Amino acid sequence: MHELSIALEVLEMLEKNNYLEDVKIVNTIKLTIGNYSGIDKNYLEFAFQNLGDDRFSTVILDCDYNETDDIKVNEIIAD
Repeated sequence: MHELSIALEVLEMLEKNNYLEDVKIVNTIKLTIGNYSGIDKNYLEFAFQNLGDDRFSTVILDCDYNETDDIKVNEIIAD
């Protein structure tokens, strides 16, 4: 399940760049996922919700799909 490593990488990037400072909860993560990436939206959402970080425990993924094999974080909506 490589979705867990993707969720961990996104979390690490957010923490490294101080985007989660003073954030109590992450509500939605908007992503663009390539059709050929092999990423399952449901598994990725489950991975975020089970990172052990309560800020992500109820996060919902809002995904757009395109004809590539990459993943792009478009927006993170948080309180």
